[in-house]
Amino acid sequence: MTTASPTIFLSAAEASGDHHAANLILALREKLPGARFVGATGPEMAAAGCESIIDLTKKASMVLGPIANLSYYHRAVKKIQAAICDIRPDIHVPVDSPALNWHLAKASKKAGIPVLYYVAPQVWAWAPWRIKKVRRLTNHIACLLPFEEQYFRSRGVNATYVGHPLFDGRDPIDPNALPDLVDAWTTGKFRVALLPGSRPGEIKVHAPAFAKVTDDIRERYPDASFTFTAVHERAAKQIRAAVGERGDIPIVVGKTPEVLADSHFALATSGTVTLNVAHAGVPMVIAYKTSLLSYLMFPLLKRTLFRTKSLSLVNILAGRKIVPELMPWNGNIGKLRDEALQVMGDLGYLTTTREKLLELTKPLALPAPHMASQNTADLVVKILSNAKK
Repeated sequence: MTTASPTIFLSAAEASGDHHAANLILALREKLPGARFVGATGPEMAAAGCESIIDLTKKASMVLGPIANLSYYHRAVKKIQAAICDIRPDIHVPVDSPALNWHLAKASKKAGIPVLYYVAPQVWAWAPWRIKKVRRLTNHIACLLPFEEQYFRSRGVNATYVGHPLFDGRDPIDPNALPDLVDAWTTGKFRVALLPGSRPGEIKVHAPAFAKVTDDIRERYPDASFTFTAVHERAAKQIRAAVGERGDIPIVVGKTPEVLADSHFALATSGTVTLNVAHAGVPMVIAYKTSLLSYLMFPLLKRTLFRTKSLSLVNILAGRKIVPELMPWNGNIGKLRDEALQVMGDLGYLTTTREKLLELTKPLALPAPHMASQNTADLVVKILSNAKK
């Protein structure tokens, strides 16, 4: 291996990780034009030139979600671990998805391959004893949130804050160019973004619920308009299948930031996408439906596993509740409707929430060229150079 032509193994298991890894690959190509990229990919990584061993993004699901595909994942992990041992890459970059990537990082460390974890596992939020695993299975962590660097370093883990890749290449938000909340509240002409998630299981349960709530909102605000956002055409098809023929709710593909930039309010599934909503200064209600068993067990899980008062990323970052969150949510449409109408009906709350969200996300967007993908690519090059010495 030479530093200019390494083999770089990347592993992602869901749409957001696939997107972040694809941008990292593009950044690395500028610095290491002779590099080979291979790994567990999604379609974006493959399009960026990463050789695909397997695509796990089609079956992605969140923690506490369905476990029906457990045997599939077990076989997939074994296949990827075998590939790591066979290929023996010069570095392994796991991206998010710790349920998958801990197993893969273990195989890499056992083979003497350095591991740079991109998108820090949220051990600060739940099950903090996992920090021992982080120390054991990583050489370095590329953190997306400002406080994470100190959190990990104070616990003996090499870590660097690289910025958040969601905001790579984004222009700064001009508060004066945002949609007029006063006009929307006065006239009732709210433009509402509906973000039902990117995973098939999320879309299946959240898209119909969000569509039902739009009917209730229209009873109070007849002139309100609604837009579903989908990360790709596959997700758009899943939304159509979930809500049926709803010509009154268009589905926009691959333009979530643009939709949010023109929205006064949003219903959002919990996840990284809520940072997109916050970055656009859009007041929101966050919901995440779980299985009945998970819903019933949650009080026990919260006492034993979770270390944050809130579960949504926006409220965790704020250190307080600034937007309503229904997590876990049992699917009660009335509860979601009531939360949405309460927010939309309070002009003071709408305006102050917009200000809080814009302030919250301001540190996450680093100015070019100091973007997350570029900064993480620099870390990869540094680790490869140190390994060569």
